[in-house]
Amino acid sequence: MLSVASASRPAPLPPQVDDPPLLHASLEALAGKEEELTERFYPLFFARHPEVQPLFGEHGVSEREEMIRETLASVLAHADDEPWLDGNLEAMGRSHAEYGVEGWMYEAFLACMLDVLEDTLGAAWSEPCDQAWSRALERLTRVMHRAARHR
Repeated sequence: MLSVASASRPAPLPPQVDDPPLLHASLEALAGKEEELTERFYPLFFARHPEVQPLFGEHGVSEREEMIRETLASVLAHADDEPWLDGNLEAMGRSHAEYGVEGWMYEAFLACMLDVLEDTLGAAWSEPCDQAWSRALERLTRVMHRAARHR
């Protein structure tokens, strides 16, 4: 069971050559679990950070699942070093800024997502997997936040 308190994690190391295979393996294990991730992530995110809930307005479960799918697709694109990813993230960052997303919210998202991934993957989660996901999500949120600040 996930705790409302955020888990403390060590700062991730620089990107590692092992990251893409770890990300691919965990994404494969998560395939088809978007609904479960959604049901775990948003209640935790809103419990830890109730001030973010109004930013989601009337988004229903299907829209929230799509947001989770976009996150997973972006992590896959990161693992595959897709050239289009940064442009997509920059557009999302600008869009998020228009909705009122603030810089600290990216870190809050990252912490909750890591906790939900760990809980969902169970024994398939490891310290190297945690580090690879931390690096991937930090890169995604960093690009988005930078674009939001410079819009």
